Amino acid sequence: MILRALRMALFQRRRRRLLAQGDGGLLREVADGLTLPDVRQFSADGECGAYRIFVAVPPSPPPSGGWPVLWLLDGNAWIAGAAEALAMQGRHPETGEIDPPLIVAIGYPGADPYDGGRRAYDYLPAHSSGRVAARFMQGAPWYQPGGVELFLEFLTGPLRDAIAGRYPVDRRRQTLCGHSFGGLCVLHCLLSRASAFAAYAALSPSLWWDEGRGLRDAEALIGTQPAGLSARLLIAVGGREMPDRPEISARMQTDAAALADLLRQRGPAGLTVEHRVLAEENHLSLPMAAFPSVLRFAAPRG
Repeated sequence: MILRALRMALFQRRRRRLLAQGDGGLLREVADGLTLPDVRQFSADGECGAYRIFVAVPPSPPPSGGWPVLWLLDGNAWIAGAAEALAMQGRHPETGEIDPPLIVAIGYPGADPYDGGRRAYDYLPAHSSGRVAARFMQGAPWYQPGGVELFLEFLTGPLRDAIAGRYPVDRRRQTLCGHSFGGLCVLHCLLSRASAFAAYAALSPSLWWDEGRGLRDAEALIGTQPAGLSARLLIAVGGREMPDRPEISARMQTDAAALADLLRQRGPAGLTVEHRVLAEENHLSLPMAAFPSVLRFAAPRG
């Protein structure tokens, strides 16, 4: 008991240093905007523009191999909920059933929860539908889809290296999580570079986008997955995705189930697929309701 208290006291001193130290490289700490206890904010420049990076440090010491990492898209919108889930479950990991992960949430400068144009470019592949073209042609490059490969190169390259250079992390236990367009980005990463992460969590993925592009891409790319792939996928949708548009809700649920079945039947043997419907949740409430489960999925205890 005394040794455990001493280890925790030493870790808390180290944790305060981690929260305060500078990087001197890609990440530059910022003090404006959203402020949360135990969450640090950084600015980082990628090929597609400036990003706001939120880092939530677990409340317990890292294991010998480093903390698992949960990478979260739409960081401005979801870091607060994810950080609170981590703070509660991470303080009692046996009850919370997690090995507390480091959370790295990628967002954009500014106070708004979403930057609609930037996220459309970063999270979506180039479109093929005329209807999509009409919707996104708004006179600015950020309002065009098509930058997902550049974004994923930044996330899995310079940004991941910068985080690993600052925090003790386990590169083998990393999960990518996104919601809506972010969920589609997660699936695109799984299908195009499956070995980039150990696990993927797609929440309410926009499989309807570009005339059902997500399912078409899965059909085309499923045969290209490496035979020795070992990865896990969680697809979660709300039972009330769009309460005011029941036909959209039905399609999102049907598409998610169809994708899960397709990947189970035709995907590599090492790909484990979980499909969940959170019956009472809608498109906007689902991430907050799902974060405790996402933490258990990303970093299960032991």
